Amino acid sequence: MEKKENKYMDLLNIQNEIQVHEEIKKMSSNLSDKEHLIISSILEMHAAVEIELRRIFYHTFYSHLFLTNDEKQNEKTIKNFEISISKLGFIEMWRILKTTMIPWYQDFESIEDINTVRNQVTHADISKANYKNRNPFLNPDCLAQIYFDVWAIKQVIPKYFWSTIKRPKVQLERYVKKYGDGEL
Repeated sequence: MEKKENKYMDLLNIQNEIQVHEEIKKMSSNLSDKEHLIISSILEMHAAVEIELRRIFYHTFYSHLFLTNDEKQNEKTIKNFEISISKLGFIEMWRILKTTMIPWYQDFESIEDINTVRNQVTHADISKANYKNRNPFLNPDCLAQIYFDVWAIKQVIPKYFWSTIKRPKVQLERYVKKYGDGEL
């Protein structure tokens, strides 16, 4: 059996996965396991919201693609479109969507706060992290509030998605089925 190449582990004089985790943790920060867990949780909750924003963008703009009978060109167009959507930043998407989303459901107002605390825990001193005037590292109820706010957003986004993206498409399909597409 061929030996695995571990050139970076060898450079660091590390023998196994456990040592990798221990050494990287020592070299990257002096945070406690609890602080790492809180940061990880905030990043995961932020990512859950980001996935939903990206999904809204994707489905909103997919219908604008110029697709033809040329399947190779369609694949290329769709791939370029997907790359463009994947490169959008969280705040870029939110700046555009918030004017349409917040009037639908007030729960969406927390999205900006979630992004702010995410940026604070990744780019600043965690002692200064702030979510709605509380620090999730000092106040466990604050971390629970972030979780609850993300949960509420994830409950409401499917309703928003149905009302703004899916329902109009279904209505148009029913119209075309009943009246044909000659009037469109």
